[in-house]
Amino acid sequence: MVRNCDVLIAELAGGLEPVKPLRFAHGMAITLIAAAVSVAVVIALFGMRPDLQAGMVNPVHLIATGLFLGLAVAASVTVIVMSRPCVGSDHGGWRWAAAMAALLPAAGLIVGLAGGGDLVSQESFNHGLTCFAIGSSGSVLVLAILVWWLRKGAPTAPDRAGLVTGIAAGSFGIFAFSLHCPESDIVHIGVWHSAVVLSMGAVGRAVVPLLVRW
Repeated sequence: MVRNCDVLIAELAGGLEPVKPLRFAHGMAITLIAAAVSVAVVIALFGMRPDLQAGMVNPVHLIATGLFLGLAVAASVTVIVMSRPCVGSDHGGWRWAAAMAALLPAAGLIVGLAGGGDLVSQESFNHGLTCFAIGSSGSVLVLAILVWWLRKGAPTAPDRAGLVTGIAAGSFGIFAFSLHCPESDIVHIGVWHSAVVLSMGAVGRAVVPLLVRW
């Protein structure tokens, strides 16, 4: 019986080949490179905000852009960690960054409903759609890289991994476009820029699990 078990194990393991372990630093590096490429493409196509070109910073724009960047990095870290399942791993760190970034749409809606911003004019709507479309397009490269990384690993919660992947990609995408968008209005940022993150999160939740399941 022992001999038969040994033969069976040898047959099962005979065709296996060693696989390089996924390294966190490698995954983070290629994600940041993809994000940098997205930023470079957006700036090359649309240009940089005039105040940034002049070396000036708007406080609202700085805070909003920083929150999106922080969420992008935190969510990306979570996705890369989720690709390597480990007992006791905590995948909830990104939620703190998401909670802080959630202040943007909350503030935008409050100010807008209080009459402090223009939500419904045709010009505002058209500009918002432009930001939404280009910000979402700027998310695609990071989304593809993170999906590719997850496929190399073994995420044990593909639905959650998909959601966080979409949030990471959307946050990087709107961060890239924020370097061009001339708006510093909290209503515009809170509604339209945040919509990119929310929509990409929904896309990731719906699509990514289908691509990373074994």
